[in-house]
Amino acid sequence: MSFKWKWLLTTFVAQLMLGGIFTGIQYTHMANVAETELQRTRESFQAELTQAHRSGSTYSMNAVSSMVRDFYTRYKPTAVWIDSGDGVLYTLGEVPKSTEQLPPPLLSTIALPTLGHQLIILFDQHEVYRSRDEMVFYLVGVFLLSAIACSMILYGLGNTLSARLEDLRSKAMELQSGNIQSRIEVRGRDEISCLGAAFNSMAQAIEQQMKVMEENHANSVSEKNRLDMLLSSLGSGVAYLDENFKVLYLNRALAKMLKLTIQPAKPVRLEQVLLMAGVVKEQRMLLKDMVTDYFGNHEMPIELNFNDGRVLQFRFAVYNDKSQGAHAVLIVEDVSIRKNVEDLRNEVERDPLTGVLNRRGFDITLQARLSRLLPGETLGMMFLDLDGFKAVNDTLGHKAGDQILKTSATLLKGATRNVDYVARLGGDEFAIIVARCNIQLLKNISERIIESFACDKLLVRIRQNHGLTVSCSIGAAMHPLHGTSIQALLEISDEQMYQAKKSGKNCYRIAGVTEPQVKSVSV
Repeated sequence: MSFKWKWLLTTFVAQLMLGGIFTGIQYTHMANVAETELQRTRESFQAELTQAHRSGSTYSMNAVSSMVRDFYTRYKPTAVWIDSGDGVLYTLGEVPKSTEQLPPPLLSTIALPTLGHQLIILFDQHEVYRSRDEMVFYLVGVFLLSAIACSMILYGLGNTLSARLEDLRSKAMELQSGNIQSRIEVRGRDEISCLGAAFNSMAQAIEQQMKVMEENHANSVSEKNRLDMLLSSLGSGVAYLDENFKVLYLNRALAKMLKLTIQPAKPVRLEQVLLMAGVVKEQRMLLKDMVTDYFGNHEMPIELNFNDGRVLQFRFAVYNDKSQGAHAVLIVEDVSIRKNVEDLRNEVERDPLTGVLNRRGFDITLQARLSRLLPGETLGMMFLDLDGFKAVNDTLGHKAGDQILKTSATLLKGATRNVDYVARLGGDEFAIIVARCNIQLLKNISERIIESFACDKLLVRIRQNHGLTVSCSIGAAMHPLHGTSIQALLEISDEQMYQAKKSGKNCYRIAGVTEPQVKSVSV
């Protein structure tokens, strides 16, 4: 049941209840008035009888009968009779058979002391209560008509009110469904009109907010498209990762590298994407470590090999803010060509036995370092020749000789710095390019080399078990102090190395240094 009908029904019932209560009160009041009037009539008739008796007039049956007839004519009771005790002596009207069920107000008994009889009067109930009954009928009609009229008025008002409320409800539903242009026609200054005006203000505010949101969304989409176009134009792969290492975005270059035909519909863990792209089994543990620890250790790039022979390098830029939490930008480079070039260069410029530069690599590196020297910058050149290597190689075999060459290369790299270059020129001859050096540095490196050869476990074991000693003779020169060309440096260093051999081997000589050289170190 709608609110309108509940309202109408409640109003109608309330009016009927109020009318019933008022009618009941009036009914009781008019009944009391009628009974009071009836009592006054009975007392008046009794007073007339008493007055007639006192006046000395004949108080006989005929006189009483005359007065009764006169009373009957005036008040029209239902019946009047005189009861002598033995029976009814005189009657007017219809005497009831029994008076026990008659209501007391309607039945009046007047004693006739002279005659010794009783005068009984039965009043007509309809005549006595006529005013009450007419009043009740009138009030019931008035209240019923009033209730109907009021209900009709309220029904009309309810229809008007319901129509306006229904219009408000329908406009609200339209607004909810997305029709932000929905408005209510405001007429008057009543409460519903004020509600409609408030609704229009709210709808207008929502419309303005929607327009702002649409503009912001359009700008965001445009900016996203521009950013996507920019990232897609890059040759490097770019991905955006959340704190759970899920890929939120990747550009076309990375999708091509990972051989993805479509963008992931929902965030996918990078580990899963890389496994589908074909990371080799040997590096899946490295991939797992990268996924679990990339937020804590992301400074160094990570290279992963794939089944198709490609090598991809992964670098992370990690950010952490209060709104978005931890997230990262992943940059991926395909370094397969570079790795192949490096491998090819190592094959051409590296000695396959010792892993240090070969003669070609030495020449290329020396020429490149000299060409990049800054004004005032120095460069050292050291030539080394193994003493006693031929005897070991002939006595213990080529396998032992190869092991000594490998050990020698390791000792030379251990005695130099990361910016220096060690090369094997051929046979048992080695060379060292020393960057940003001075005479003291050349001395220190030479002394460390000689000491390392004397203390190496393999060389000590060969010396103790076979009586064969392997050491080295070193010659050194420095650019531009001793020579400004490659040829000059090579010749001077080589000459200093032969001078060291002539001086008894297992020692070093530096061009231009005349003080005694370090003697051999014995163990």
